[in-house]
Amino acid sequence: MLHQFLMPLLGLLAGSALRPIVVALAVPAGQPPSVTCPTCSPLPSPAWSMQTLRLLSPGDRCRACRTPRGAAWLPELTTAAAFAAVAASGTGGWYAAAQYWLALLGSALLLIDSAVQRLPDALTLPAAVGTFTLLTVAAAHHEHGNLGRAVAAAAAAGVLFTLFTLGGMGMGDAKLVISLSALLGWRSWQAAFLGLVVSFLLAAAVAAFLLVGRRGTRKSTLAFGPFLIIGALAAPLAHS
Repeated sequence: MLHQFLMPLLGLLAGSALRPIVVALAVPAGQPPSVTCPTCSPLPSPAWSMQTLRLLSPGDRCRACRTPRGAAWLPELTTAAAFAAVAASGTGGWYAAAQYWLALLGSALLLIDSAVQRLPDALTLPAAVGTFTLLTVAAAHHEHGNLGRAVAAAAAAGVLFTLFTLGGMGMGDAKLVISLSALLGWRSWQAAFLGLVVSFLLAAAVAAFLLVGRRGTRKSTLAFGPFLIIGALAAPLAHS
């Protein structure tokens, strides 16, 4: 019970640390990361590196001119909710570490994709590497789950979503689903399947709501990454 209370608090702190990354990467595809304030320092952004994070304020406003840099508390609350969902699933060990890793990076990806419909490689690739590394360590410690099934689920989902790109889905979704499917496939095939089903159902419901409310058309595009992430967080709760 204490664990389920502390992890959302840790998520708030993690979200605060995550905010500069969200601000930097929430730019349209093809543009450099936004590491300067467009109001008081509208200079070209330097090449991306972890050192450029020092140029970013960890708060929701520029240190110099106090211009808002993203919605107040949004990264913090998003990450806290993701950590709370992982804590509620009741898992532990190295597998839980993999869940929290994806909850952290997934929160950033959710916000970025919602804002600019983009899932940057700077987050999807570390998400995949970290997930498979932590699942391998979990397998080495003989935790409950199956690494081979995780790899197979990731491969199957990756191939499926790569085919979806022929119909207009972004490659970012195909890269992201590899990590999410591996995480769920570790538990079971049912969890991996359920995560995808929940994602598609949520996306369909939101699309229908936007059509009925005349806030979109049949040709409108909808970021799918957030639904994949929510589905991956919700599936363990429904499958536990």
